[in-house]
Amino acid sequence: MGKRILFSPIGGTDPITGFHDGSMLHICRYYKPDVVYLFMTHEILEYHKKDNRYMYALKRLEAYLGISFEAHVIERNDLIDVQQYDVFYRIFKEKLDEIECQMKEDDELLLNMSSGTPAMKSALFVLATFAEYRYKPIQVSTPIKRMNSEHGEYDSENNWIQNKDNIENAPNRCEEVKSLNLVRMIQIENIKKHIMAYDYVAALSIANEIKDSIPEEVLVWLQIMDARVKLNHQKIDELTEGKSYDVYPIKIENKRTMFEYALVLQRELEKQEYANFIRGITPLVMDLLEEVLNNKCKIKLDDYCDMENGKRKWNIEKLKEAGLKAQLDKAYRNAPGNSERFSGKIVYSNHIAKLIECRCADKRVSEAMREITWVEQRVRNIAAHEVVSVTEEWIKKRTEEVIGEDLEQIDENNPKEVQVRHGKSAKEIFDLLKSLVEMAGINATEEDWRSYDKVNERIIEYLK
Repeated sequence: MGKRILFSPIGGTDPITGFHDGSMLHICRYYKPDVVYLFMTHEILEYHKKDNRYMYALKRLEAYLGISFEAHVIERNDLIDVQQYDVFYRIFKEKLDEIECQMKEDDELLLNMSSGTPAMKSALFVLATFAEYRYKPIQVSTPIKRMNSEHGEYDSENNWIQNKDNIENAPNRCEEVKSLNLVRMIQIENIKKHIMAYDYVAALSIANEIKDSIPEEVLVWLQIMDARVKLNHQKIDELTEGKSYDVYPIKIENKRTMFEYALVLQRELEKQEYANFIRGITPLVMDLLEEVLNNKCKIKLDDYCDMENGKRKWNIEKLKEAGLKAQLDKAYRNAPGNSERFSGKIVYSNHIAKLIECRCADKRVSEAMREITWVEQRVRNIAAHEVVSVTEEWIKKRTEEVIGEDLEQIDENNPKEVQVRHGKSAKEIFDLLKSLVEMAGINATEEDWRSYDKVNERIIEYLK
């Protein structure tokens, strides 16, 4: 455990007034700091040199508690006008910065907010408000709940002997100042904003800076969501081991992986990161088409493929034996602009889509196959291999298609000569992916699609 350090201005009611601890002594009594810095101005230094009252009281408290304080007197004999806030703000900041530079990671710095002049208290208040998390401001209430009267001639020994705070079960009048740190409040609001923007890296970075001021659940959930958006399921398992954190709405492992990937694409869409969204389509489309092939057509892709150099390639003989080669040949001959037989080698998504069209009678499924492979071919390959600005307008433009004569030669009175495929928005593309998720047998509800938002709401509720 690190050291506990107290920085305390010394005021007119220190060390003992009215037979009760002044603020400095009272904090020392209950927090037992290892190191005490006593800040003394011109007037206070005169009392100190006159009768050593502050060090005397600390020595008596040491003997009473059976501990020792490493006491340092900060002498500022030049400070005569003690009502200038800006002077003390600068001086206190320099001294606190100096102290903190010497602190280790697990040390703790206490600030006495109740001793000294109003200017001193105000300066410390502002410093504490904008302080780093290791500052702990402490206020000490007076025994009679109002301002102590100043004392005249001071008798160090008699004051100690009659000090009522030495009585067993005397009340602890120290109070740690809560909700003081304005910076922390701003940081918490920034955490909320990053969470709502699904930027868990930024939210976690800020949360780690103020981890002593927020619930532990916030840090754990932010770590979980940071790992989740990176599809790091192993990290999530480590974070949730032995705990009752319900992270995934889809529990079956292979379907969970596809659904979680779809949720990541949904985040990219909502953040308007269209390039990332488009580039991320292909891996999900491949996995979903394979699952649709299995779910709707009862065909396992691996039964008709071989692995070569880490890539899946079609086994043409196995396709022939199952009658699938002939169906694919027919599908490719009937496709616009094609007359050759199917001669696929490496397995691509459009191959699987054609196979599904051949073997599935559901028109809705067939239409979805055509649409998703069209979108992938038209936008994904360009976005993945060229430096382009991917916007909603770009996506819609790239997914438009006109089949027929040149538009400039079209007779306005004979529009049937041309077929137009209207462009799709990013949202329409994602809705198409959602329909594929359903066809793949992943039974996700609308609440499941809101999984990230539900967790975000939970984290923000913890922060309240």
